[in-house]
Amino acid sequence: MRAEEDVRLRENSKPTEEEVYMGAFVEWLEPQVRAAVVEMNRKGYATQSSGFHGTDCEIQAIDGLFTIDEETKGVLKQMGVDVWRGAEIGVPENKLITMLRFRAKDPSVDKIKDQWDAIAAVLPKKEHPAGIRTICDRAEEFRLQYAPEHPSLEDARERYFKYLDQSTD
Repeated sequence: MRAEEDVRLRENSKPTEEEVYMGAFVEWLEPQVRAAVVEMNRKGYATQSSGFHGTDCEIQAIDGLFTIDEETKGVLKQMGVDVWRGAEIGVPENKLITMLRFRAKDPSVDKIKDQWDAIAAVLPKKEHPAGIRTICDRAEEFRLQYAPEHPSLEDARERYFKYLDQSTD
């Protein structure tokens, strides 16, 4: 990842529009979650962190500012994926953050990537109201550093937070 990052920053430090909203260069994402995180963001799930979770290398997680409907939770459960919110992830008052988490069946990066790709594939595309765009928490900070010519994301991010807050009541 470090070598990929060095090449990216040396040859093209201008993020794509997708990367601006994700708040990260694709090269910053761990290889096993990279395609899944990109797909989730394209489907309307604002991810924040992803990949190996803590010191137990078999635990994989992606979290962010999104919700998962009950039907999809059932499908994910059958796939061995936990869907955690609030108290389950240590933030009982926060209704906006969701974590998808599983224990890898095979500790191979390729097999873990296959699991993440399957998870991203079963997530339905979100239909957000006009003017709502999924935006990672770190997107404004990332934009300021790597795409200062891009307009501020703060207003759009606030609209997304309000939308999320209303959709979780």
